[in-house]
Amino acid sequence: MKPKTYSLMEIARLGALFLPGDSLEDVMPPDRREYPLKVAGTESEFALGDEIDFVEDHFNALKRVLLLTERIDPLRRPYAALWIRRPENPALGEVMVAGGALPSEGTHIMALWPEILRAFSGRPTRRDRESGQTVYYPVRNSDEEIVGVLELTENVPPMFV
Repeated sequence: MKPKTYSLMEIARLGALFLPGDSLEDVMPPDRREYPLKVAGTESEFALGDEIDFVEDHFNALKRVLLLTERIDPLRRPYAALWIRRPENPALGEVMVAGGALPSEGTHIMALWPEILRAFSGRPTRRDRESGQTVYYPVRNSDEEIVGVLELTENVPPMFV
């Protein structure tokens, strides 16, 4: 009997059920939540790297769920990341926590694109790419407010002729 495989959207839905949105809100200490804005692709671009402090318990809880989400379907090899909107400019977003790999979009603060904006408005969405598929699923806190988006990406290996 052939093992059942799940769609990427179904895996994201399951993962989002277990993501603690309250932890996502509190993953950075209050004094570090608003740091100087540097947008990727501008003259003032720079990597934030170690300048970001995390609340270890919240970060570890989120990371653990992302890594488990990546393993829901053993027949697939997706990777997961959590995006947040920047408080000083909600049109911009950044990855706050990633699972086993960083997202293909990068880790800098950047302008949000239509598919992820749909997820931030509460509508899960999918983006088909030449190299695979990405789904975006809203993450809610205990008050049912959308506080982030779970990105789940699966790349398709290139076919050699």
